[in-house]
Amino acid sequence: MQRRQILSGAAAALGTTLGTTLGASLTRPAWAQSGYPNKPIRLIVPYAPGISPDVIARIICERLGPALGQQVIVDNRAGAGGMIGAEAAAALPPDGYNLFYTVKGVMAIAPHLYPNAKYNQLRDFKAVSEVLIVPHILTATPAAPFNTMAELVSFARANPGTVTYASAGVGSQPHVALEAWARRLGIKLNHIPYRTNPSPDVMSGVVMLYLEASTTAIPSIQGKRIKALAVSGSDRIPALADVPTMTEFNAELDPNGVIGNSWHTFFAPAGTPDDIIARLNTEIVKIVRTPDIQARLRSLGLTPTGTPAGTVNAGMAADHAYWGRLIKELDIKLE
Repeated sequence: MQRRQILSGAAAALGTTLGTTLGASLTRPAWAQSGYPNKPIRLIVPYAPGISPDVIARIICERLGPALGQQVIVDNRAGAGGMIGAEAAAALPPDGYNLFYTVKGVMAIAPHLYPNAKYNQLRDFKAVSEVLIVPHILTATPAAPFNTMAELVSFARANPGTVTYASAGVGSQPHVALEAWARRLGIKLNHIPYRTNPSPDVMSGVVMLYLEASTTAIPSIQGKRIKALAVSGSDRIPALADVPTMTEFNAELDPNGVIGNSWHTFFAPAGTPDDIIARLNTEIVKIVRTPDIQARLRSLGLTPTGTPAGTVNAGMAADHAYWGRLIKELDIKLE
């Protein structure tokens, strides 16, 4: 009898222990149960090295890797206005080891021009966190016969079709923005799409204009390798305080940066567990809010944000609708 009581008590104790352990494991996040991350993480960037999104992605990843205890490897997949990288990222396993760092142009603009795209930005991706808002600067080759927006417009009207501008491809934000501004200013510009970074050709005079992200434009402007005509949006950039905004030249061109400003955001393939998304968001927001990162980003004319995933998803849907209407108005199509 005594032996049966001892065994019964031991079994009850074991059951309690197992139940407690099982209950704890069920409440622990999936990333904690799996030891996430326990291998390197791949981050696809849909642009060539040296272009603004690549530069910022690497700045963040320098901190994100140590924060997660694993290397974050940047994988550049350039081409087709960012579509090549987006399609590759959408097809990756949603396991937390595959991320996508991209901009407004790829998620809200290009999809309207590629009806046969192999991804749907609203269905196939889950936002992690917006990192920043980035203004663009309309830059010109140093030898261009204009130094201001007024001079550009006068020259373009006197020489229709001779002013060339570069972009990262048909459907990229610089392409659509320049077409929108040209139409509203009543001028004709000649588009030269690139698959690689067009900055060297702007510096050398092969192409006259480029709407470049402040990230990479500011150092080149300060080094007098290119010149700045105007900043997108309504606010001047402290690092280029003497460069006027597009709205200073014409209030209807870019109110609140709706056309010229962009955003940079981390995404993951849809199906990535929410708790992994939450952990990534926590680490990225911490990095973005670090004082030295804030100072570094602001020195490049950027506005650091670091937002919840839900905020990004809502904003992306609104941007997608706006740019769909604009592209239809401009009748922009793939060549």
